[in-house]
Amino acid sequence: MSIYPPVRDEMVRLLSVPRLSTYTDECDGNMKRALELYQWNLDVSGTLFTSIHYFEVALRNSIDSQLGKTFGTADSPWFDQDSIGLTDSTRRNIASAKRTVTKAGREIVPGRVVAELSLGFWWSLLADGYNRTLWAPALKQAFSNARRETLHAEIDEIRKLRNRIAHHEPLIHYDLNAEYTRILGTAERIAPRLAWWIDATSSLSTVLARRPESLRSTPPPNT
Repeated sequence: MSIYPPVRDEMVRLLSVPRLSTYTDECDGNMKRALELYQWNLDVSGTLFTSIHYFEVALRNSIDSQLGKTFGTADSPWFDQDSIGLTDSTRRNIASAKRTVTKAGREIVPGRVVAELSLGFWWSLLADGYNRTLWAPALKQAFSNARRETLHAEIDEIRKLRNRIAHHEPLIHYDLNAEYTRILGTAERIAPRLAWWIDATSSLSTVLARRPESLRSTPPPNT
């Protein structure tokens, strides 16, 4: 990537020296190489975020569908049922999602509430505290050959990666092949065709191969 010096200097000012420090450290202080690495980090982040998007939407819809079948009624969705033992924190998140829908001037319907709930919310429903109330009677049927503890831990790692990408943080020291393998493996627990779709639509291998040439000799450590 050719960067005209005045443009480079302006971008350094706009992005800030502290934000670029991770990249300049990696590139021995060479700002041109650091900006190339910064751009590559954006490219790989975007690619992974696409895969996580498919995973997150499928996860929440699968959980919502299964809880709806087990606990929902014709008059009331599962998340409004007092009998299923949702924690105060879970109920606060649901109430916040409803407020978001209302503030947007829209009618509160289950699908809109579900769409406002974060990946962290759905991950929390697989925690130890819900083992007997949600997992055993309902959620274990939403996943194929999955141990709740393992599923909870793997989704937590995906959640952390998603949040890191959303906050524009560096991924250059992550084992990105391992992160991607985790996404595919966990997606397969939801549905094998979901894992196939994520892999078929991913350009991760192409983007990884474009990592700046001068840095390829230094493999990223596992995290």
